[in-house]
Amino acid sequence: MTNPESAATANTQRLETLRVGIVSKTFFYLPVWAAIRQGFFKQNGLEIQLSLLGNQSQTQPLLDGEMEIAIATPEAAVQNASQGGPLRIIAGNTGKLSHSLISRPQFEKIEDLKGGMIGVLNMVEGSFFQIKEMMAHHGLHYPTDYHVKETGGVPPRHQALLAGTIDAGLQSIPWNYAAEDAGLRNHGDVVSYIPDWQFVSVNANLVWANKHSETVVRFLKALASATKWVYENKEEAAKVAEKELPTSLAYARRAWDYYTSTNALTRDLSVNIAGLEKVIETQIEAGLVDRTAPRDLENYVNTSFLSEARRLAD
Repeated sequence: MTNPESAATANTQRLETLRVGIVSKTFFYLPVWAAIRQGFFKQNGLEIQLSLLGNQSQTQPLLDGEMEIAIATPEAAVQNASQGGPLRIIAGNTGKLSHSLISRPQFEKIEDLKGGMIGVLNMVEGSFFQIKEMMAHHGLHYPTDYHVKETGGVPPRHQALLAGTIDAGLQSIPWNYAAEDAGLRNHGDVVSYIPDWQFVSVNANLVWANKHSETVVRFLKALASATKWVYENKEEAAKVAEKELPTSLAYARRAWDYYTSTNALTRDLSVNIAGLEKVIETQIEAGLVDRTAPRDLENYVNTSFLSEARRLAD
């Protein structure tokens, strides 16, 4: 196990600052928090400044240079790359969905949500597309059968459910546990409807990344080390999640069991190929990616930085 104190002895004056965006306080980001707390980033000469995106798209911050890396949904990178832009997926993070459809208690079944208000991240990324597919299986179609409201990520969606400003929304583990204990209703897991979906990826502006390839490689090397640490240290990893989400230690332990046993938190930072293909097809069907756009994943994913990070880690 890495000793944070020994890692912290690095000369902080020589650390390179890297601005990294995350969507919300969800379990997907446990490797990032672990890398900060356990000193993996510092060992690789990096100081990380985290910022929360909420329902803001990552596209403009990455294009404008306001942040160097976004660990967020892949849709923004796919949309931009399909138009010839520079955004690319450079690694995976969450390669399977880990969400349950949670509603206020009066909705006994999914069909009862007809006319209801569903909370989503935003209208062009994330949970909006999974909600549409899951609801369609129950005969409910957007926008005729229900409404949607942009809430941002899972924690604010949980608060919106408790406040009654939305009727339902997808909640990831362990927030679904908290929802159940608060008296909300769980209508089942979305992965039962959509087995493959690249939900969170590591995204960057390729123009910047190519100019700072060594920095990108060091970032991915630290993230890979932290992900490995998370898998190998259940109790300590759960304590990090407990503090950062925040949540109870019992929920954090249950979440660790789920994410590591299913590889939903992708152990080697790979991209789920079938999952990304599903994302691209969904984007095309939604009209957010042109039907003439290339289907070849090389147009959307650049694996060179991750390959080099793995080489250096061996």
